[in-house]
Amino acid sequence: MQNIFQFIVPAAIIGFVLYRRIRRSIGFQLYKQRRLIVRMSIFSILLVLILGLSFSHPINLLYDFLGAAAGSLILMYAIRKSLFEMKEDGLYYRTHIWIESFILFVFLSRFIYRFTNWGSISQAAADAGNNPDQVNIAFTSDPISRAVFFLLAVYYIGFYFYVWKKGKVLLQETESKPTIQI
Repeated sequence: MQNIFQFIVPAAIIGFVLYRRIRRSIGFQLYKQRRLIVRMSIFSILLVLILGLSFSHPINLLYDFLGAAAGSLILMYAIRKSLFEMKEDGLYYRTHIWIESFILFVFLSRFIYRFTNWGSISQAAADAGNNPDQVNIAFTSDPISRAVFFLLAVYYIGFYFYVWKKGKVLLQETESKPTIQI
């Protein structure tokens, strides 16, 4: 019975995280300046850390660049298709449903791939004799994962920055408009 819980509890946690991620990704999102800044900061820190690892294997810089370029292209399209809407409880934003769906598909497909191949990564780490340098290489040497991470990071950093700036302007405009009371 204990073995079942070793799989059920992590699966439930992962399922909950994925549910929240999907729910957050599709549809209008409430503009919260602090949340956007925190997300931009987290992605930026991770981006810099992983970019720092790239210098030990310069070929990884190519995959980082390709992912960042793809993320920039998607970002430009997402900015053009973004919508903002003022409701009673605040400002809401979203981008085109196909962009949201594509980003979600990329994230989930890579997540599922990495999760299903976790055994081979663990085996590579065990074969390395738990040498920290070799274990690090086993986790960071997958070029597609690197490119996907850079695609997602550049997209999210850029999109959140755009939403943050545009949201501030829209909120200032609505605050400066006089209200008519009858």
